[in-house]
Order: sequence, then C-alpha cells, then structure tokens
Amino acid sequence: MTPLKDVVFGQFSLAIGALFYTFWWLSAFKPSGNTGWTSGLSGILFLFLALFGLGGVGLTIYGIHGLPLPSAWHGSGTLSLTTLIIYFILLFITSKIFGRTPTTELLLIVCWTLLETLALGVLFEAKSLSLLSFLLSALCIGAATLLSFGSYMIYYKIDEETAYILGAIPLLSDGAVSLFMAVSSV
Repeated sequence: MTPLKDVVFGQFSLAIGALFYTFWWLSAFKPSGNTGWTSGLSGILFLFLALFGLGGVGLTIYGIHGLPLPSAWHGSGTLSLTTLIIYFILLFITSKIFGRTPTTELLLIVCWTLLETLALGVLFEAKSLSLLSFLLSALCIGAATLLSFGSYMIYYKIDEETAYILGAIPLLSDGAVSLFMAVSSV
C-alpha cells in the first residue's frame, strides 16, 4: 500500500474501532449492571475495539510518516511537543483548578486531536481532500474535540444514567470524523 492509502484505511479502521468502542462502553458500563471490561460480550467488543482502533492508529501514523505536511505547518515533532504541553496544561487546569479527577480520556482526547490534525494535513497536502472537505474536516475535528472535552469536564457532575449516555457520544462523534475524512479522501 501507499502512505496515502495507509492513512485512508487507517481512518476507516478508526471509524470502525470507534463503533466497537461505543458498543463496548454501552455494554461494559451499564448503570444497572456493570458487566466489567472484559467479560462476555464486553470482552469480545473490547477485542474488536482494540484490533480496529489500534490498527487504525498504527496505519494512520505509518501513512503520515510517509507523506509531507503542508509547508506552512510546523513539523510533526513540533506539533507533538505542543500537544504534550497542551495536555499537561489541561491536566493541571482540570484537576487542580476545577477538581476533575484525572482519567485517561483526557490523554485520548488530545492524542486523537493530534492524530486527526496530522492526517488532515497530509491528506490535504497529497491533494486527496478538496479545500471544502479540508475546511469541513477541520471544523469537525474542532467540534468533536470540544464535545469530548466538555463531556470529560461534566461527566462526574451529572447523574449516572446521563453520564452513561454522555460517555458514548464523543466516541461516535470521533468515529464520524474519521469516517468523513476517509470517505472524503477516496
């Protein structure tokens, strides 16, 4: 495969992984009967979310490294370092100022945003996305990130049933963004 196809197939795989992630979340964390992370149906769904999710991340990263970013952008190393700094700033603000218990979701939010931003850049530079698709994708990445971060901030402040549903929404929106970018690139 070519690096461009790796990114596109990676995005498709991420979209499928997000769907399995949503089903896993809904199966494993039911307020009326938490079934655990890896038992029964939850275990099968977790296996598929890991397979498609990690496979999608791997393919996307592999493809990104084979393609140039737009010349006006800083390199991927600079973007990664900036993302790491943003993560620690958000971790400090959310935990120390707002008292939010830190969880891995915050790291997933910032890493997903970086991955999709890099994928967006290389797809556009490779002329695989039109200007309109590029702008819509950028808007969708921003909206999905804000939705995920907002959900992260209020998760422990709302009732258990609402939090259960709210936890699934960012997973679906992230998958929809990945799917949109993949379909727009074909």
